[in-house]
Parts: sequence; C-alpha cells; structure tokens
Amino acid sequence: MNHQLSLVFQHDLNIVEKLGSISAVHNPKDINHLERRQQQRAISLPMIKVAIVYGSRQFSYGAITYTLTDKNLRKTPYNRFIDVLRGLRVVCVNGLPNPKIMTAYWHNKTKRKVHR
Repeated sequence: MNHQLSLVFQHDLNIVEKLGSISAVHNPKDINHLERRQQQRAISLPMIKVAIVYGSRQFSYGAITYTLTDKNLRKTPYNRFIDVLRGLRVVCVNGLPNPKIMTAYWHNKTKRKVHR
C-alpha cells in the first residue's frame, strides 16, 4: 500500500505547487518526537504531505491541524486510499507553504466514521 501511495504521490502536481519545504518542530526535551510517533503509528512522510495539502484545516490552541476525511479525498488522486488515510491528523505550528510539524496521529473519531 505504501508503495502504491508513493507512486500516486510522485505524480501529484498539486502537492508540488502548494507545498514548499516541511520541517519538524523539535522540542528540546523530546528531539525525535515526530519521527518516533510516525514509526509507532505507521504514518509515512507522503501521508503527512497529503494530509497537509488535502486535509480540512482547523485552528486549535494556537496550532493548525489538517485532518483527512472521505469528503476531502473523494475527488483526488487518493480516492482509492480513503480507507487507509481516513482520520490522519497533522498538527503544525504554521501552515502552507512551509509548515512546521509538531506531531501526526490517527483521529479515532474520524477514523471510525464512514461517509459514503
């Protein structure tokens, strides 16, 4: 699945146009927080980029969150990955074009909802 997602991701001009450079926010007490959480939660960098470009944007406690839902993905090249990407939430300090990512996780309430 990750390989197929990467193939679609490589040819997505929307991501190239909208997304500049992304970086992680490093907390001095927990330098590898984002990388460790990605590994624990099976979230790849292409998944994070898709969430930032196609996810619903919300402001929460001074941060910007991007959440992937069925509605966001329906008319995109990632339509066939809806079941895999549903509920992915990325928390950033600042938004596009150069987001600084704090963390990424699966929002369980969104993950369980199926809107068809």
